[in-house]
Amino acid sequence: MNADHQTGDWRQALADTVSDPASLDLGARKLREWQKVTKRFPMRVPAHILSLIDWNNPRCPIRRQALPDKRELALGGFADPLTEENFQLAPGVIRRFQDRVLALVSSRCPLNCRHCNRKRWWLRTGPIAKAEEIAQAVSQRHQVHEVILSGGEPLLRSDRSLARLLEASRSSAQVSLLRIHTRAPFSLPTRITRGLLQTLRRFRPLWLIAQFNHARELSPASRAALLRLREAGIPVLNQAVLLRGINDSVSALAALGRALVACGAKPHYLFQLDPAQGTLHFQVATTRALQLVGKLQRQHSGLLVPHLMVDLPGRVGKVALAPNTIVRTTSKGVVLRSSDGQEYPYQDQWP
Repeated sequence: MNADHQTGDWRQALADTVSDPASLDLGARKLREWQKVTKRFPMRVPAHILSLIDWNNPRCPIRRQALPDKRELALGGFADPLTEENFQLAPGVIRRFQDRVLALVSSRCPLNCRHCNRKRWWLRTGPIAKAEEIAQAVSQRHQVHEVILSGGEPLLRSDRSLARLLEASRSSAQVSLLRIHTRAPFSLPTRITRGLLQTLRRFRPLWLIAQFNHARELSPASRAALLRLREAGIPVLNQAVLLRGINDSVSALAALGRALVACGAKPHYLFQLDPAQGTLHFQVATTRALQLVGKLQRQHSGLLVPHLMVDLPGRVGKVALAPNTIVRTTSKGVVLRSSDGQEYPYQDQWP
């Protein structure tokens, strides 16, 4: 049996997606609530993700990440929390930092994660990077050494289309590193086909950056997808988001780390929430985040411990959270000192 047959038809899995709350077995009150939410933040959940939900547990971590919540309509947050749209060289080609280019090559995902920092795209199509514009961006800027394909879900592009995008990304000699940021090993594990792996192998050194936020997300299909990547020589790092009520405990973070390491994926970053509109109910106070990671580090193997990070808007970028990077706490959050020596506020308390 060949590998593609074993992984199934990913396009069919993508087609088997639920977007109408009325298709689920909800009571009338819950249905009205969800319909109100999805008018602003649509629902999109593949059938296989629905099968992973513990429907008897309202706190199920997959349920809370995948299904609407009335708290998404609370005020606060930003449409574009990282101000990405201020740094476009071309539609979907973003250069916030001197040494790298971010290419948003898809504006949709198999799963609309309710904590997504690009929820602004859910009701309007986001800008899509084209191969020729990526090539132009890297050829004209000699300081660029890295290209990141993201989205939306970049692995929704066909193998041939991905190859064109990767070729464009590597078209300049100074580009030494390619990254693909993807949720597909969780949201669409059948996408990790033999054909895709053959395509990715052509462009090594290439790193795949996955996002798993809870050990429950590592279903047998997801574990198999990660193992296929490892066997193909594609290194996998995981970037999780710290989410209130989902993974904000030492036990949850340790279980996630163990599950990832068992599949050959390294817990790399644990991000504080990007405060996008419709996501603030997931936010964890920064001081609590530091305590959690500190306990994780003291109690468990270093292989399980990710770097705790916050991504600040504009060109400030990622700041590693540690006691010496927090200048002071405020009534709204913390003030951080970045690598440039300047102080920047990060808000983690909202009205």
